[in-house]
Amino acid sequence: MKNLSVMMFLVCAILFSCATSGKTQKEEKQTATMAGMTNLNSAVGEFSAYIAGRLPANTLTAVAVTDAPVQRLGDYVADELSNSLLNNSGIRMVSRRDFERVLSEQNFQTSLNFNDDTTAKIGHNLGWRTIIYAAVEPLDEAYRLALRAVDVETGELRGSKSYILNGSDPVLINLVNPNITVKRLTEREALLQPFDGKHNNFMLNVTVNKTVYYDNEELFITLRSSEDCYFVVYHLDTDNNMQIIYPNFWEKDKNFLKANTIRVIPENTSFALHAPYGEERILVYASVRPFTIPEDQYRSRPVTKDYLASPQALWRIESGGGDSSKALSVVPRGATAQISYTILPKK
Repeated sequence: MKNLSVMMFLVCAILFSCATSGKTQKEEKQTATMAGMTNLNSAVGEFSAYIAGRLPANTLTAVAVTDAPVQRLGDYVADELSNSLLNNSGIRMVSRRDFERVLSEQNFQTSLNFNDDTTAKIGHNLGWRTIIYAAVEPLDEAYRLALRAVDVETGELRGSKSYILNGSDPVLINLVNPNITVKRLTEREALLQPFDGKHNNFMLNVTVNKTVYYDNEELFITLRSSEDCYFVVYHLDTDNNMQIIYPNFWEKDKNFLKANTIRVIPENTSFALHAPYGEERILVYASVRPFTIPEDQYRSRPVTKDYLASPQALWRIESGGGDSSKALSVVPRGATAQISYTILPKK
């Protein structure tokens, strides 16, 4: 595990109690947010159709991206929105190349470091009639895309909408981290099917505190199960190397999860995220029976299809003996879950 370090620190019991007690409301808020999510391309297409009917014909319009986690994502939003409006509505669009040339002449180094007033002034001087402002903001488990069209002459708001984007959208992930291709994401999904949770015997819910992390930020994992169980947490890095991060050297024998109780880990250590940057996964397996974790599972190793053929092959279940035969195997009730996030360099 190259980019997730585990460090010792003291945790105050009162602070931890407060943090865990507040997770229920946060989880409910996240559930409501997730229900209204859409993919990036769908959001751009919907806004294009919406705003086209609100702008005068032949309006000269520019798209200005005021904020985005990475420049590549902002450029994509500007290009796709411009192309959609130009091809489907007949609105005249200022190309991103011309827009960036103007910014360069105005001594702006990037299209993400100007404000509304400055952009409106530039647009007015060049004869632009409308500017569509776009901003992408990382949330806990998603992104928020805010779009609004403003008349440069009058300052009138011609239309405004915001969308909650699915953080697992392959197109979005590829834009945030260009090293992860859509094809590679598809292959990884197939590889991680044993952790897809489709054959769970009980409810196992796993979340992380953010979708996008910047270098040296801390990762916290929240778990909840409908049954008493024992669990193990794996970290899968950008290079598809996998190893156990919980329980660990400092938090041994603490992998019991009481039914319907929110658990936030780590408790006496911290998970700090570092380079290499990109999309990573947290994988969780839970069983109603205790299990022994082989020492080699704590060492990072490349993930293969054979290695992940069955999550139960990764550790030894404490069966007590005598409960299997050649024609029948007795498997304890269990559940799996996984969640992804992205690490970026500091802004």
